Amino acid sequence: MSAERKAFRDVLLTYLTCDEGGLYPEVRLRALGLNSMRAVDLVLDLEDRFGFAFPDDRFTDENFATEADLWAAVEPLFGAGARP
Repeated sequence: MSAERKAFRDVLLTYLTCDEGGLYPEVRLRALGLNSMRAVDLVLDLEDRFGFAFPDDRFTDENFATEADLWAAVEPLFGAGARP
């Protein structure tokens, strides 16, 4: 696992009702407590910590479905000025 993905997962876990052992790439984030309000807070936290802007068009149910889906939406942004 890359340093960026580990850092991303660490932030994500603070918004979920599980620990690292319960977070699998294919598990639905809603089942782990991520609702729309927490998703907004999560994105703001990721933006602040890693120095990127999350585009509004990426706020879709598909992008927030699983950890893997959200990582796919966030990973390209790490190359845009993010710092792990």
